[in-house]
Amino acid sequence: MNPFKLFSPSYLFDPTPGFSFAYFWPSTIFFVLIFALSWHAASLVQKHRHQKLAKEFLGGIPARMREIALAGLTLTFFREEGIPWLGMRFWIILLVLAGLTYGVWVWRRYQKGFLERLGKQKKREAEDLYLPRPKHKKKKKR
Repeated sequence: MNPFKLFSPSYLFDPTPGFSFAYFWPSTIFFVLIFALSWHAASLVQKHRHQKLAKEFLGGIPARMREIALAGLTLTFFREEGIPWLGMRFWIILLVLAGLTYGVWVWRRYQKGFLERLGKQKKREAEDLYLPRPKHKKKKKR
């Protein structure tokens, strides 16, 4: 396959791209691998040492990876079966680009906000040390 054909609208938007889908197995393995890595990503988010903030900033990644992988497997199946309009090359490429865009957006959001929020949390915890606390009630003896 010539990768420069992807810039041709007639090639990309062909509603019935034909039965020669040479990249069925590589794309299937790719999407299955993404699905498997989503479970590993979920465990990494849970094991993060700042778990509460990590869930806020990175908590949606594993679920989104599963959605992209399942949609990719579905589109790969449609492409393999030659289903008109649903088997277009455009949908698979759009899905991969959307996944990459989402990954970049989450990474930028994480870089900008996580360290700032972590600093604010530590400062708040240091200030909370000096706040008054309720007295402990003594247990009554019977």
